[in-house]
Amino acid sequence: MTATIDIPLALTMQTKDLPWAKDVLAPGLSIQLLVADIEGGFLVANTRFAPGTQLPTHLHTGAVHGFTTKGSWYYREYGEQSLNTPGSYIYEPAGSTHTLISSTTEETEALFIIHGAFLNYDTDGNFVGHFDAAVTRSVYAATLEAQGDTVPDVVIGGTSGYGR
Repeated sequence: MTATIDIPLALTMQTKDLPWAKDVLAPGLSIQLLVADIEGGFLVANTRFAPGTQLPTHLHTGAVHGFTTKGSWYYREYGEQSLNTPGSYIYEPAGSTHTLISSTTEETEALFIIHGAFLNYDTDGNFVGHFDAAVTRSVYAATLEAQGDTVPDVVIGGTSGYGR
């Protein structure tokens, strides 16, 4: 007998109703995880950066798409030529390495679609860890629980929910 899974044809969610996990990956970074497709190897997250937030230097193993909706940010390695402002779309090919820095004067928000993993490095260039769909899902859920927020259902590998 073959097991079947009810896979939704489409999913609509109201992001205004989803909680933000605060200080994830770096101080000042909050995320709303929309999709964590472990089998597909990608995640989709709204991000919110407090003024002056800097992410660890990281390398992407897959392509990344981003769309900035508020504030501004750039890559330390590329300076002002990489400035992203509201309405900016960015494509990052697999293998790109950079350090994201947000505006120092205002909160910044962007939506990212991240394929594969991002490998984090310390200031000396030593590998210190990675984030992918599975790790991000776990960190998001644990952070929300620690904050006292309800962990919402998100799409994971063609199924809905956190296995609850």
